[in-house]
Amino acid sequence: MEEKQKVTNTPANFLPRILWGAVILIVLVGFFGLRILSEYVFDVLIACLMVMCAIEVENLLHKMDRPTHYVAVALYPILIFICTIISAESGLNYAYLILLNVAILVVMALLLFALPLIFSKWGMRAKARDNFDGSLAYYAFQKTMNTVFVCLWPTFLMSFMFILNHFNSLDISGVAETYANSGADIGLMALVLMFATSMFADTFAMLTGRFVGGPKISLTKLGPGKSWAGLIGGIIGACIASVIVFAIFNAFDVYSNLFNSFNYTIWTFLLGGLFCGIFTMGGDLFSSFFKRKAVVKDYSNLIPGHGGIMDRCNGLLVNAVLVFTFFIILFD
Repeated sequence: MEEKQKVTNTPANFLPRILWGAVILIVLVGFFGLRILSEYVFDVLIACLMVMCAIEVENLLHKMDRPTHYVAVALYPILIFICTIISAESGLNYAYLILLNVAILVVMALLLFALPLIFSKWGMRAKARDNFDGSLAYYAFQKTMNTVFVCLWPTFLMSFMFILNHFNSLDISGVAETYANSGADIGLMALVLMFATSMFADTFAMLTGRFVGGPKISLTKLGPGKSWAGLIGGIIGACIASVIVFAIFNAFDVYSNLFNSFNYTIWTFLLGGLFCGIFTMGGDLFSSFFKRKAVVKDYSNLIPGHGGIMDRCNGLLVNAVLVFTFFIILFD
């Protein structure tokens, strides 16, 4: 397995990584352009990423002989999407939307655990089909926890992208009118910051790790390719991205006036970029740990040179929560 990982990291894969990275960027920019027509267009992209990431994580759990409830994994993103639309259309407070998403998951988990025990014949057939050793109660618990894991990571974490996308529509407490009437699309700025810091962090981590090298992070379960230079480079990349995002939006009067009214400067965004880099790298390290446990290098081979969708979103989904928190602090 170690030899396979070394082969897949050869310079021969560097060119397809760049080319497909450009394709990903073009698609992303295209969806940002279509977002002008409707925020719901961008929801389609988020939903696709959410479902595909969930499928890839679920597939890895199956390789580890950890069964999941397929229907629940597929249903939870749909329910989150419906709740987001209803909340955005009704101007519901974002806190209620988050609590609703959590409540749905809790109810779903209780049902998933209880149903195999209540309908024991069906539960025993499912247990035999999954080749699970142990009691029916333990089987129901394990399968439920595996399903909850997929629903939390990545689905629930990625649900914060929906909130960012509809930031202007959701009720953000006392100062909502101040920026809503300014004409500034806070959701657009938040999404750009989230994607920019994540992509810069990944790119800088890869480049510094490849060309600077240096000591490896001494946690063997994270894989052989993780270095301190890459980790620091990723954080620096996110900081650079945050400064660029601030400069771009500050060039427009509608945003510069907003920044001035709240006394936000480039240092504010630089601090946000620092934490974005830390969270993105943290998500990447956790993802590497998970893949290491499954004894695979990538979640899938869908994107040449990159792996799977989850390989590109492992830091992004954690960063979504951080950017959400950052913007709530800024504008709430």
